[in-house]
Parts: sequence; C-alpha cells; structure tokens
Amino acid sequence: MRLVRTVPSPATVIAAAALLVALGGTSVAAVSQLPRNSVGNAQLKANAVTSAKVKNGSLLKADFRSGQLPAGPTGPQGPPGPPGMSAREDILAETGYDSVSPKTIKATCSAGKKVVGGGVEVGGTGRGRVTVTENLPAGDNAWEAEAFEAVATGQTWKLEVHAICVAVAP
Repeated sequence: MRLVRTVPSPATVIAAAALLVALGGTSVAAVSQLPRNSVGNAQLKANAVTSAKVKNGSLLKADFRSGQLPAGPTGPQGPPGPPGMSAREDILAETGYDSVSPKTIKATCSAGKKVVGGGVEVGGTGRGRVTVTENLPAGDNAWEAEAFEAVATGQTWKLEVHAICVAVAP
C-alpha cells in the first residue's frame, strides 16, 4: 500500500499563518510589552474601575479617604468607670523655725475630701543635718511627716508637709 503525500497549496499556508497571527500573535505582543503590575492611575481611564470590577473584601480602611466610610453600629455600653475626682486642693502644714528635734506635722484635707498624695520639705539653715523618718498618708484624709536632727547643732529648721486632696464622687 502506498501513501500519497499531499502538500498544502500556497494559499492554504498563507491562510493558516494569517489565522495564527489574528488569533494569538497580536495579543501576545501586546501583553509582552507591559511589565507585570505596570498598570496604574496614568493608564486607567476615568471611571474605569467600578464596584463590579473590585473583589468584595479586597479593600482596606486605608484605601479610603477620611469620612468616606460610614460609621458602624454603636457598640454595647461599657462598664462604669472608677469614681470621679474633682476640686483638687494642696494643704500645707508646717512647724516653726527652731532647733527642737524631732518634729512631727500632719496636713489634713478639708471635709469631704480624701488624700491622694503628699510630700515633705525641710527648710532652714540646719536642714543639712535633718533626716526624714516618715513621709506617708495618715488615714484617708491626711499626710504626715516626721524628721529629726541626728546631732544637735543649735541651728534652726522647719518641717513642711503637703497633702494633695480631692473630692471623690461616690
């Protein structure tokens, strides 16, 4: 048995080549000219990207300008905070200038206020030899301090104590 080999005519070869170019050649050329991720604002026409072309859930809050996103629903009421504080007051109490040692002094808050802090200060020419032994709250409404002079020098000094007080709401 003998096979007969037929050669396509020149017209068929030209038609097939034209068909290949029409179907794939120009699209391959067009795609190969643009680098990956090269389409940006300059290449997009106005209103080219629509909601239908954006995948749901693919945008982030950062992709929107301030005020573009509506506020979400109001959340549940939180627990009550700590009692409020107001009407801050600094109460000062001090001893006289003398060489008596030890010295104790207490600054007491006004009625209805509680102490939230305090401190002590030693003044006078003999203060360099004075040691503070107490500097602390005295109950809920006062601050107390105590100091002494280790070696009696006869120099005068005084002890001041500050109580920081506030009104505390129930």
